[in-house]
Formats: sequence, C-alpha cells, structure tokens
Amino acid sequence: MNKKIVKRSAAVILFLLFSASAVLFIAVKASKGRVEDISSRTLGVIKEKYGVDVAFTGMDVSFFPPGIFFEKITASASGNELAVMEKCQIYDLEKILFTDDKKLKMKCGKSRFHAGAALHYEMPPKNGGGENTEPAKVPEAAKAGKDAVSLHFESESEFLFNGSSLGFLTFLDISRSGGKVVLKETAQNGGTAEIIFAVHGKTAAVRLDGIDLAPYRELIKKRTSFDISSGKISAFSEIKTENGGFSAKNDITVKDTAFFHPLIDSKAFTLPLLRFEGEVYVNLKEKSFSTSGASLSLGGINAVLSASYAKNSKEFSIKTESAKLNKLETLIHDETFEGYLFGGSLELEAAYSKKDGEEPLFSVSGSLVEPKQLSDRLDYLKKTFDYVYTNGDGVKKTIVVGERNPRYTPISLVPEHLIWAVVVSEDAGFFVHPGVDFQELDAAVKDNIKKHKLRGGSTIPQQLAKNLFLSREKTLLRKFREVLLAIELDAALSKERILEIYFNIIEWAPGVFGISHAAEYYFGKQPYELTPLESAYLASVIPGPSKYHYQFLTRNVSENWYKSLYRILGIMNETGHLPTNDYFDALQQTLVFRETEEE
Repeated sequence: MNKKIVKRSAAVILFLLFSASAVLFIAVKASKGRVEDISSRTLGVIKEKYGVDVAFTGMDVSFFPPGIFFEKITASASGNELAVMEKCQIYDLEKILFTDDKKLKMKCGKSRFHAGAALHYEMPPKNGGGENTEPAKVPEAAKAGKDAVSLHFESESEFLFNGSSLGFLTFLDISRSGGKVVLKETAQNGGTAEIIFAVHGKTAAVRLDGIDLAPYRELIKKRTSFDISSGKISAFSEIKTENGGFSAKNDITVKDTAFFHPLIDSKAFTLPLLRFEGEVYVNLKEKSFSTSGASLSLGGINAVLSASYAKNSKEFSIKTESAKLNKLETLIHDETFEGYLFGGSLELEAAYSKKDGEEPLFSVSGSLVEPKQLSDRLDYLKKTFDYVYTNGDGVKKTIVVGERNPRYTPISLVPEHLIWAVVVSEDAGFFVHPGVDFQELDAAVKDNIKKHKLRGGSTIPQQLAKNLFLSREKTLLRKFREVLLAIELDAALSKERILEIYFNIIEWAPGVFGISHAAEYYFGKQPYELTPLESAYLASVIPGPSKYHYQFLTRNVSENWYKSLYRILGIMNETGHLPTNDYFDALQQTLVFRETEEE
C-alpha cells in the first residue's frame, strides 16, 4: 500500500478520534450541571423515603474515558455514620450512552461500612409522618422500566461492628429484579460469602465457602461468650420471606473449631466437625423461631433436634442415634483416656419445655448397648495402688489402697448395713445399672428445676471416676468424661471392688479419707463396730463433708437431720437390708460422737 495513503488514513482516523473526544468532552462538561441536578433530586428521594443522608465531595467528570469521579461519598442516618466511600469512579459511561448495556459501574478505592449502626437503623414513617405530606417526585431515570440502569460496585471494604474490623473485597451487582453480593475476605486463605436475592420473589440464597472464624473472634465473644480462636464455616441457606418473617433451609458445616467457654471446659476445646441441616422459621414481629426434625452432627455423633422459642414458651428436644462409645471418647479425649478402648454404644434423649405460668418440664432418658472393656488400662485398680489427691491447701497427698495401709478396710470388713446405707443414699440402683443411672439422672434434673436446688444425680461409679481421674471443676465436658469413665469402671471392675475402693478413698470430713479414719474420727470405733444409725449418719455427710461438718463440731444434729436418717433406715428395712428389730432399735437411739481433746 502507498505510504502516503497510509499516512493520510492515519491522520483522518486521528482527527476523527480527536473530534469525537472533543465532542464527548464538551457533552460531558456541559452535562455536569445536569448530573448534579439529577443527583441532588435523587439524594432528596433517598432522604425522604429512607431517612438516609447521602453527600459527596470532590465531584468531577472526565472526557476520556468518559466518567464521573467523587473524592468521597458518605451516608448517615440520625447523626450516625453508616458508610464512607473514598476515591470513587463511575466508569464505562460510553456503554450506557451508545450501547444496550445499561449497567452503571462504580469502583471505589476504600470503603468503610458501620454494620452495627446499620442494624439499629430504623426507616422513617411513611410520608414523613405527616398526613398532608406530598411524596417526593422521583426522577424519570429512577422510574425507568426494563431499560433501567443496573449497578455494579466494587471496592476494598472494611466492615465495622462493635469495635471489630473485618476486611473484604466487595462486589455488588444490583438491578430492579434482584442482585448479587460477593464478599471475599482479604486475609490470607480467607473465604468467600455470596448472596443472591430476588426482589419480586422475596427470596435469597446465601453461600459461605471456607469463611475463617478467627477474624470474628471478638464479635462472637461479645455476642455469645464463646471465645473462638479458629475454625472455618461453609454453608448454604435458601431464605424466603413470609408472614412478617422468613424461613431458611440450611446446610451449615463448621470444621476444626477451637473455642473456650467456662461452662464447656476449663481449657480451649477443639470440635472437629459441627453440622446442622434443617429448616428454621423466624417471625420478626413476634420475635420467635422454631425448627423441627433438624439433623445435628457433633464430631460424627448424629442427633435429631427440634426447638422453638417464643415470648411465652420455650421447647427443646434432642435425640442421638446409637453412638459408639469409642467415638464419643474421641470427641472429648484428654490425657485421662490414654489407652482407652471400649465396645458398646450409647443412646440419649433429652427434652425441655417451659410455658408462662406453668412449671418447666424436663426429661432425660438413655440406654447403653453391650458396654465392654477392651483394654487392660484399668487392671491396676484390681490390686494395691496409690491414690494421689490434692488437699484443701493445694498439697498433693497419697493414700495406699491396699494392705500396706494400716487404715485400709477390705469390703468384707465393712458391715452390710453401712454398705446399704451408702447405696440407698448415694446410688439406689448401684447393683443393677452399668455405671450410669438414667432414671436417677432424670429425677435429679427434675428436682433441680422444680426446687431450684442442686442435686447431683451421680452414681457411685461416677463419684469414683471423679475422685480417681478428674478435677473438681464444674463443666459440661468434665461431666461427660465422668459418665464415660464410670461406664468403663463398671465394666472393668466388680461391684464389690468398686465399693471397696470407694469406701477407702472418699472424704468423710475435712482431711478425713477412708471409712476406717471416718469411723474413728466421728465415733472412736472400727468400721465393723458401727451401728445402723451411725452408718446412716456417715452416709448422709458424703455429699458435703465440709459443709455438714458443723454438726460434729457443735455436737448438734437437728431434728430434720434425724428424719433424714430415719428415712434411710426405713428404705433399708423395706428392701430387706435391715432387720425390723434393728430398725426399731435405731429409731430409739441418738448419735453419740467421740469426745475430742478440747472437751
């Protein structure tokens, strides 16, 4: 091709581009006043309809490429800042002007959203609260139908909530019919949250993919008291608004969650898996929610959950599937379970309901299926062993449970009426249950709720497990560990050996351990010399050896306490474990404590 023709063609193209740019520049500059006018009226509509003040500073327009620039855009309501967006640019205007693409594209350098203020924001009453107030006129652009401009927005955003700061890359695509919001965590290995919503169908779908819980630590702690240091959540939820509220079909999975709560455990606990699958109904007007037949999985232990909450009633029920005891142990494992290997499974069901003006109802039931010790880790308890405990001063002490201890009392030398006084008082089903008595646990919980008074419900194997292996802390996981250890003790040892260890290591008074020491301390006797009444008294102080010690110190046993002792003796008599003559003799007796040096 002739070089002159090429040069002339290039010159023509350059001239045309320059001419078009000049025209576009003049058009954009000339329309700046129009843009400001439309913006002003639109912001007025937002203020009138939603009670939100939107302001911008540093507005300018560019001719190539055509666009509008804002130094800062702020939104506030009732004097509270809702959002601040800096260095924002509306771009690709030529597509809106010259093509069928009616998407308004906006990009901001930095954005800050006050989520806490937004949650407390309330829309103004309709018509501004006045009867004769005329609704604001909506700009024609805002009334457009199918050709209405949609919005695309992207920015590096910071969400502020109760002092917590959360960083995301934010992408929004919004139109009259609905939209999509994508939030990508800026932290390394962060996850993604995606929300898709439809305006006319009043539906939304929320997807979370690997959202790291650690950045939300302070926020969750303030709201729930759970201190979550790690964990990742993935979820999918289909939401539909209905009748003043909404329903949500959920599938939520949280993995490797490390958290601390003083009621759960005394140290951080890691839950490998939590999954919830079910539908939740929420009524915003009545402030109520409910779910029925939802699936819940804790570390592979599956259960069915139903719950509801309303102003005047609360209900809750959970039923586990048959759970292998080995799997349960893995879930709450600590150094106490070193070498644990156990066969069998556990089924558990609990329900609670409370309606205004009525007593709360609670029930718990369960069953053990074929519990069996599969290791020899507790065999050392079948012979002489050292029991190490920490006294009230924090000093570790050792009791030899065996013949090398001069105060050791074989079960054969413990009188039968003493054995039955303790069994009747502490664990009536001891000789028939497999370490845990679900009926007694149910009765204990009912008493706790009805009388607002704490009653343990622990069996003798549970008490022994606590003394041998566990601390005194009152947490849910310690109680759960106690249950598993009690089942293991009952499977590994005979009932007689369990009682023998129990009688020789439990505390009967401050610093008084073992039945031989207790009989000598209270009555100056050997265990085999104790009367049924004295045996009933010793059984009665087991729940609180320090709390009830005042009776011995003051030599004063109240009439009500005697009634409790007579009740123990009466049950022993009715069940054939105390002859009638001995029972009536005991009713005529009074307790005579040993004389102390002070006397």
